[in-house]
Amino acid sequence: MTQRYASLFILLSATLAALAQPTIPSGNSSFAPGESYTIRQGAYFTPPASGVANATWDYSGYTSTSTIESAWVAPAAGAPFGTTVSEYLAPGVYGHYKATANSFEQIGQSAASSSLGCSNGILLFTYPFTFDDVVNDTYACTGSTFGESFTRTGTVDIEGASWGTLILPHGTFTNVLLIDIEQHHEDVLASDPEWPTNYNAFTQFFVKPGLRHPLLANYEVYQVPGQLFTYSRMLDASEVGVAEALNNAIGIDLLPNPARDQVDVVFGSGADRITLEVIDATGKVVLVEQHNAQGPGIQRQQLDLSSLQAGVYSVRVINATGAMGIKRLVVE
Repeated sequence: MTQRYASLFILLSATLAALAQPTIPSGNSSFAPGESYTIRQGAYFTPPASGVANATWDYSGYTSTSTIESAWVAPAAGAPFGTTVSEYLAPGVYGHYKATANSFEQIGQSAASSSLGCSNGILLFTYPFTFDDVVNDTYACTGSTFGESFTRTGTVDIEGASWGTLILPHGTFTNVLLIDIEQHHEDVLASDPEWPTNYNAFTQFFVKPGLRHPLLANYEVYQVPGQLFTYSRMLDASEVGVAEALNNAIGIDLLPNPARDQVDVVFGSGADRITLEVIDATGKVVLVEQHNAQGPGIQRQQLDLSSLQAGVYSVRVINATGAMGIKRLVVE
């Protein structure tokens, strides 16, 4: 049967303060239908240390050997009840997921010769989530492969392991959260319960605010007996938001996006007074607001867009030290 440990994990939109630990907030932080990503795949690397604040990870020499397209679609045929988004893996092959404001979990998989449905889903993320947070969960699924029924039970441990600066070939990203995920499960065939198959996966994700997909991921997957898969994946530099993330010291997200009459600007900040600006496609600042900080941590300010025409804009957050974050906004 096919087990996928790939780009299906998360994604993401995080907020954080400049030179302060990142926090993934509650809200629209998971993958959604219509999204697609170009991923560069390369060799596995030694995982970085856990428990480090303000670390520096230098992967400026990272090289890829192949390119992968990751596509997220509306719930596909065969999706279990509760599916909000499916990941296209191959013709006729999909992973199925449930996204809420507080979590993202896998609840099934379907293919021509196999299927999987989970009564207790495989937790991939909970929100909010930050450095030193630890989440432990169990899951239970049933399925079939080539006409053989089986059960799957397992555990998953998710840790906010470290945070710091990530250096990739196309630039340097500050305020990145390193997330460790350890997953173990056992598949037991109904026809041969004495010989289970065990899976053990160890994954590291480097997550940058404003991007749903990790900038970099590292995978080590064991199937017992007999198989070991190791590889890494880097988000392509051409993806929307990557260039913005290079310049962001303040993590920023916009909810909803696209928006009509108003939008919530969610960002990380210290105790500084902040300025919010909306900039049109010509570079002109068309809206400016100043606010006192609500206190260190995640901030939320609502912008009135009723005076703006439909189009593409940028929303910029600037604090008293000059640190800034910027994200594209579509006004309908």
